[in-house]
Amino acid sequence: MTQGSKKRRDWGLPMAEGEEECTPDIINVGGFGNSGVVITEEGVVVVDAGIGSGTGRRIIRAIRERTKAPVHTIIYTHGHFDHAYNVGPLFEDAKVKGHPRPRVIAHQAVLKRFERYKKLFGHHEHINRIEYDIAKEVEVLPPEFYYPDLTYADAMMFKLGGLTFELYHAMGETDDATWVWIPERKAAIVGDLIVWSCPNIGNPLKVQRYELEWAEALERIAGKAPEILLPGHGPVVRGKLVQEICLNTAKFLRYMHDEVIRLLNEGCWIEEILDRVSLPQDLANKPYLAPIYGCPTFIIHGIQRRYAGWFSGNPTNLFPSKSAEIATEVVRAGGAEKLLERSRELRKQGKIQLALHLVDFVIEGTQDNQSRKEALLLKAELLEAKASAERSYIARNILRHGAKAAREESSRL
Repeated sequence: MTQGSKKRRDWGLPMAEGEEECTPDIINVGGFGNSGVVITEEGVVVVDAGIGSGTGRRIIRAIRERTKAPVHTIIYTHGHFDHAYNVGPLFEDAKVKGHPRPRVIAHQAVLKRFERYKKLFGHHEHINRIEYDIAKEVEVLPPEFYYPDLTYADAMMFKLGGLTFELYHAMGETDDATWVWIPERKAAIVGDLIVWSCPNIGNPLKVQRYELEWAEALERIAGKAPEILLPGHGPVVRGKLVQEICLNTAKFLRYMHDEVIRLLNEGCWIEEILDRVSLPQDLANKPYLAPIYGCPTFIIHGIQRRYAGWFSGNPTNLFPSKSAEIATEVVRAGGAEKLLERSRELRKQGKIQLALHLVDFVIEGTQDNQSRKEALLLKAELLEAKASAERSYIARNILRHGAKAAREESSRL
């Protein structure tokens, strides 16, 4: 958001403010997505370029206040829009100054990600509007993808101006992740492997994520004994906290994985797994694992769907009737008025989720517009109440999107 009277957009994750000199030659440029700027005598390396033209200008200003050297290399830590789509200002800066265009390096799977985004452009526009609460008139994905010039498979290394840049592939929130190790500075630039939140493994709107591989990557980073860690989002991590945040996040991911596997092996279905898995308090209370973006419930779903099918355990659900047909029979048996009355009673008792289920029967199962309108407005109120108590940004936006949709539908009746 621009400065002044406009409120900064809430992206759900902690944001690093301004510029922070991690070493005399490594600067973290904060924003929704962080950008690591590494200055050498032979050129500048930029790890991720954040999001938005304002961030691009701040990255260039941070560079030009310190050096006239060209931007030599841009590294994508992964192919998400807040990390890999904002390199245009850096290319323009090179053009204006007569420098060669910076080369772009990424893991080879970024190519497949960009192709998938093109194939499913409309779908990604739709789900990202929900996840990030983006208005219909605002562009979600940019029309232009900046493909890498150089890709690698497992690891690669290059030297520039006396510094070594080691790139390692990882899988976590994405399958195309890269983290960068600069041994001379004991600095790690890790992208979204660390985001100062509960890891976003089980996103209900997105493709499969990778809990064990994420843990392995964090343990590998910790094995380098970094003194400075630049995360994908949030403040720079220093000193002993680097080891703590890496190893405790890995411990958390392994614990969630092992619990789901244990219960699957006991013959449990997803409903029981969701009910039985709970977090150890020593991990649940860590500020860097707070469920403000990722969500433990979503993580359980993500792990379960990686190892098991979609069967709920109830044979009735194997070939289910349409939800509208089920709702129609429920309304016929109980009546819309009674269902709405019971929904309000449940709300007063604080049983909002249960009330939502009953309201949905009325919305889908009655042809009476007045009852449907009443139910839709009640659903919007219930969803807003649930959202106001929800810590996860993703879950909160899904709930609020549903409330907005219910109100819009009610206005058409």
